[in-house]
Amino acid sequence: MFILVACSNKNEDNSLNSEKIEEVNALTQLSEDRATQINKLKVQNEELQATLNNIQTDLNYKKEESKYYKQLIDDLISDYSDDQLKDLAVELWDYKLKINGVSVPTNGIVEIQENTIEISLLQSQSAYSILPPDIYLQGQISGDYIDHLKMTSNPSETYVTDGTVVTAIHHKFVDVEKDSTISFTVSEELKKRLGLKTNQITINKK
Repeated sequence: MFILVACSNKNEDNSLNSEKIEEVNALTQLSEDRATQINKLKVQNEELQATLNNIQTDLNYKKEESKYYKQLIDDLISDYSDDQLKDLAVELWDYKLKINGVSVPTNGIVEIQENTIEISLLQSQSAYSILPPDIYLQGQISGDYIDHLKMTSNPSETYVTDGTVVTAIHHKFVDVEKDSTISFTVSEELKKRLGLKTNQITINKK
């Protein structure tokens, strides 16, 4: 009986030792995995820091470049008259009149086959103003640009889109019948901005 008990205790000790070894091995593996993850994070952090430094360097360069060109432009226009400055400001604003994404021809006559017709008047400004704000704003068309387009037909829908440098008003006509006509007028000022030969715009549905 005593011998059997002794064997049993020895087996229990071996079992406990095995469990401890497994536990130590598991903790060691966990420690190694965490060390690997930390090293990876360190490398990623170094790479991100290097990228950030490069971006900061580029940004500083762009700022200096912008400052240089701004001063150059200021020097070039310092002797401009008020009329010359306004003419320059006008060049920084662009207007487009499109029917279903296509610019209206100079004669103002558009032939179209689509059943849905969208008239879009777009106003674009320069992303970077090279002029003082009070002069720059003189380049806009007078008043609100959307008032320079007068519809004589009632659209199905009218909506405005507003981006950072481009804004637009859209007049949409849906289910337009064949051989029908949609017409509208543009102001004399907008006509000149668009380079049109007429104030009357006519859309013929084929």
